[in-house]
Amino acid sequence: MRLRDLSLKTKLLMTNALMIVIPIAVLIVIGAALLGGLRHAGTLQQQALALLWPERGAALSVQFALSSLRTESEKRKFRLHSIESDIRLLESAGVRLLVLQKGENYLTQGANPDEIRRLVTLKCSRSGAALTWDMEGIFFRFEGLHSGTVIMGAGPVPMMGRGEEPMIPHDLREFILNAALVLLILIASTGILLLGRYLARLLSQQILTPLEEMRTAAAAIQRGDLDHALPPMGSDEVGATCRAFDAMRQDLARARAREAEERTRRRELFIGILHDIATPLTAVKGYASGILDGIAQTPEKQRIYAERISQSAATMERLTSRLREFLRLETGQLPLTWEIVNVQDFLAASIQEQSLNFAEHGLRISMEKTGVETYVRIDREEFSRVLKNIWENSSKYRRDDCVCVHISFAAEGDMLAIRCDDDGIGVAPEDLPKLFDSFYRTDSARTNVAAGSGLGLAIVRQIMTVLGGSVRAETAPTGGLRIVLSLPIVKEDLYDEKDTAD
Repeated sequence: MRLRDLSLKTKLLMTNALMIVIPIAVLIVIGAALLGGLRHAGTLQQQALALLWPERGAALSVQFALSSLRTESEKRKFRLHSIESDIRLLESAGVRLLVLQKGENYLTQGANPDEIRRLVTLKCSRSGAALTWDMEGIFFRFEGLHSGTVIMGAGPVPMMGRGEEPMIPHDLREFILNAALVLLILIASTGILLLGRYLARLLSQQILTPLEEMRTAAAAIQRGDLDHALPPMGSDEVGATCRAFDAMRQDLARARAREAEERTRRRELFIGILHDIATPLTAVKGYASGILDGIAQTPEKQRIYAERISQSAATMERLTSRLREFLRLETGQLPLTWEIVNVQDFLAASIQEQSLNFAEHGLRISMEKTGVETYVRIDREEFSRVLKNIWENSSKYRRDDCVCVHISFAAEGDMLAIRCDDDGIGVAPEDLPKLFDSFYRTDSARTNVAAGSGLGLAIVRQIMTVLGGSVRAETAPTGGLRIVLSLPIVKEDLYDEKDTAD
C-alpha cells in the first residue's frame, strides 16, 4: 500500500509518532556514539599525548591505558584483542605485561613471568586488584571476578611529580567538553528540525497537491472547459473527494453533450417540419394555380387537380397530427391509463379489429401461439398506436403488393420481447440505429413525403419509453426489418390489479 492510499487520520498519527520516535532514536544514537567515543578516546588520547608531549605524555598515557585495562578485565566476556592497543602503549613506555586467561595467555616479548609476579607481589597486595605507582615505577594487578582474567604489569615509569601541572588545564578541559556537548545538541536539533520539515512537507503534499488539482479543475469548469480531468488519486479522504469532484465534472460534460445533441435534434426537427410541410404545400399551390390560370380547362382535368389538392391537404393533415402527437410526447403531456393485460390476447384482438384495414394496405399479420400467458402493464390506446405505426411502416416499405408481418415472443430476463418481423425491403445495418430518430427516412423514401413523415418510429420510441420499455431495430431472418418491443413482465400476484390512472 502506497502512502497516498492511507487515510488522513493514519497519516497524522504516523507523523505524530515519527516526531516523537525519531528524536528519541537520534538521541539514542548520539548517546551511543558519545559513549563509544569516550570508551575509545582513551587510546587515541594516549597516543596523542605520547607523541606531542614526550616529557609528560608518557605518564598520562600510561594512566589512561591502566584505566582501560581495568575496565576491560572486569567485563564478563573478556577479549584479548580489545586491549591490544593498551598493551602496545604500555610496552612502548617500558611496562612488561603478563595476561593470564582461560585458553589464551600473553607475555611481553623477552619478559620473565616469574620476575613480573615477584615484583607485583612485592609492591602490591597478594590478592585482588592493586596498583602501586612510585618513583621506582609502576606495578599493578587486575583480577576480573567475572571473566577470571588476571592482568599483571611492572615497569620503570616514574610517577608525575607534584610540581608538574596537567597538560590541559581543568578549565580548558571543561570548556572543551561543554563546547562538544553543545555542538552535538545543535547537530541533533538541526537534524530533527530538517527531518520534521521533510515529514511535514511530505504530508502537506499528500493533502495540498490533490486540492490544488481540484482547484485547477474547478477554474477550468468555470471557464467552460469540462475536459480537464483530474489525475489518479489515492484512496484516502482527499482522493475520494477528488474522485467525486471528477465524477461531477463528467456528469456535467455528459449533460452538456446531451444538451448539444438536443439542440441539434431540435434544429433537425425544425428543418424536417419545414421540408415536410413545404412539399405538399407547394403541390397545393401548383394545382390551385393551374385551376385558376385555366390550365385545367376540362372537368376531368379539374377533378384530377382537385383530387391532388385534397391528397396534399390530407398529407399535411397527417403530418400535423403526427407532429402534435410527437410534441405532446416530447413535453411529457401524455396522460396514461394503465392496465395489466395478457399480451397475446391484446395483440390478437388488435389484429382482428384492423384486419380490413390491413387488407386494404396489402398487409398480412400472423402471430405465434406460445400457450404461456404473459402479462404486461400498458396504456391500451398508446400501445395500440405503437403497433399501428410499426405495421404502417412495414406496409410503406414492402417489396411487392403485399407484406407479411410475423409476431413472436421471447423472454429477456424480466422483460418480454415482442418481435415484429416483416419481409419488406429491409434496412442497411448501419442505418438501423437511426430509424427511431425524428424525421429520419430511408433513402428510397426521402423525397416522398406521402410515404412517411419520419415521425412514426420516433413516436414509437417515445411511447415505449413512457411505458417503461424500449424498442430496437434488427435485420429479420427474412431479410426485412425486425422491430423488437421490450416491456417489463408483471408478476403473477399483480394479475388482478385494477386499472389505475397516471
